Amino acid sequence: MNAGGIGELGLIARLKPFLSAGAGGDDAAVIADATGFLVVSADMFVEGVHFDLEWMSPEDVGWRSLALALGDLAAKGADPAWAVASVAIPRSWPVERLEGVYRGMRELAQRVRLAIEGGDLNAIEGAAVISLTVAGRTAELPLARSQAQAGWCVGVTGPLGQAAVALRERRPFRFTPLIEEGRRLNLLGLCCGDVSDGLVREMEKFRAMAGVGCTLWGEDVPRAAGASLRDALTSGEEAELVCVGPEEMIKKAGMQSVGKLTADQTVRVIDARGSEIRLSSTGYDHFA
Repeated sequence: MNAGGIGELGLIARLKPFLSAGAGGDDAAVIADATGFLVVSADMFVEGVHFDLEWMSPEDVGWRSLALALGDLAAKGADPAWAVASVAIPRSWPVERLEGVYRGMRELAQRVRLAIEGGDLNAIEGAAVISLTVAGRTAELPLARSQAQAGWCVGVTGPLGQAAVALRERRPFRFTPLIEEGRRLNLLGLCCGDVSDGLVREMEKFRAMAGVGCTLWGEDVPRAAGASLRDALTSGEEAELVCVGPEEMIKKAGMQSVGKLTADQTVRVIDARGSEIRLSSTGYDHFA
């Protein structure tokens, strides 16, 4: 069996026996210590897949890579503390390009008060790869996806599809991760995730980890300017967070419900008449 075709969640399931008992259920690891909880997440960004230097500046690439990595900390309500960056580049890269990537990362790091502590450099044949490990702290234990319950409602922090629109228009999409908003939502007792692979795909992750399905009400999902319904449902690398919790907590958080978790383990999208909306893809999957 080859890795291609099994899907990312399928690969995670195959690798879970090699991980610690509590690993593999969320995009960030939550580790208890004497002062609270350390939240750690790792992400890779591949040239030609996650960024394109034909129409992005190196600074855009650095900023966006760190912003996407920090989305996992925002989802857990963690305050950013430090990051390490490992970068593999072709020998043909101009040094100024590499400096630009780090300059973009530093600009965002200063804004969110995060220290870039070092990392590693390597040469590679082919596309460049940026690997970021970010860590933050929270005093409260955040809910894991595995704790989600049927009957809970689904809310999003804002309009979706901005990343898809920017990609079509071939323009950089810089955003600041929702660190403060994530802290507020976690303190309310909501279980949150960043929309890194598309809203529908994020609900499939809840199904895999908690054994719950989801019905999304397509026409209630907020859309960014110029975004189609498909963009809002399947666009990844978004700035917004998706949260699940009791309906009264979603309302208290100031979010409109856009769906509900179900006991049947089916993830579907319906229109205002209750008819299912068929999607050719539910989001981005490196191994689909």
